[in-house]
Amino acid sequence: MEQKNNSDQVLNTVRSIVYHLNDVNWVKMTQKMMALPINNVKLLDDITNIIFDRALKRQNYTHIYAQMCARLINDSKFNNLIATDTEITFQKVLLKKCHDVFYSNYQEELNKLKDTMKNDNMVPKKCLSGVLNNFLFDFQKRSICNCRFIGELFKNGAFPEKYILKCIGDLGKEKNDNNYELQMHCLCIILQSVGLILSKTSYDLNKKINKLVSSMENYGMSSTLKCLIKKLKIMNSKGWMDEGNCF
Repeated sequence: MEQKNNSDQVLNTVRSIVYHLNDVNWVKMTQKMMALPINNVKLLDDITNIIFDRALKRQNYTHIYAQMCARLINDSKFNNLIATDTEITFQKVLLKKCHDVFYSNYQEELNKLKDTMKNDNMVPKKCLSGVLNNFLFDFQKRSICNCRFIGELFKNGAFPEKYILKCIGDLGKEKNDNNYELQMHCLCIILQSVGLILSKTSYDLNKKINKLVSSMENYGMSSTLKCLIKKLKIMNSKGWMDEGNCF
């Protein structure tokens, strides 16, 4: 009972930290996070969930959460809080959560929701359409915010290059489904964050950008996505020095 109470106190402190994180206080709040007594895997997972969930919900502050996470990862005492007989670290737990959202399947998640609603007599039939539309909006927003967070983690040295290249490669694969535009949008978001760093490596960004530009001929592409692609083209031509958003 005492351990549960202590865990609850820690989680409440974490919520207070991440819910009020901003450009001014993030360093101080990160230090406060590092001082927390975290001594079991369950507590570490719960803490990571709170940070990750908040980072994806506050898209205008994603870079701040990424900076905080990078500080926590680079602090060996915090990153390896759990006993030495386990390989679990804060970084591994965080990257697993990024991976799960990145590779979540829209159709599978939608089918699960439909099955749940079939067994839930509390949801009126006339409300089903609204529930499904809200699910689509939330899925798209979460996917895009996760990619923005991944990009910011990479910029701060907290997301390995081999993983970011795999994300870019997987997003660049053409698919004939309703989520291909979301897929391209996510690709643009990541490239916008990591282009400057990758431009200094042997990775061929020109090929990836040219493929995106050629896709603009696709009928029905949203103006937001076209804007993103045009922005990437300009950034690439200017050596990725202009990292402004296209919103």
